[in-house]
Amino acid sequence: MEGVHQEAILKIQAVLNNQPKRQNKSYNNNISHTPRIQPLTEESLAFRLNVSQETVRKNRIDLPSTLFIAWCKEYDRAGLGWEFKPDTGLYHPLI
Repeated sequence: MEGVHQEAILKIQAVLNNQPKRQNKSYNNNISHTPRIQPLTEESLAFRLNVSQETVRKNRIDLPSTLFIAWCKEYDRAGLGWEFKPDTGLYHPLI
């Protein structure tokens, strides 16, 4: 059965590799195509920073907001700061 799956995967890869390459044409130059980073739950932010949820919560509570933002920048793979907004209950990126 595994051989059948590998054969199917190889066929799909061959089809994809033989398709014509897409041109990078922009149909609307007025719209920015930069993806927006969405607000995160505490669990998602902990995963992004590679720390535990408890660590995120403790630092948010114990540190002044400016130090919490700096701490997030240190651990965030893109160097982003994150700010907790009580009205949404989410952590919002600071860009």
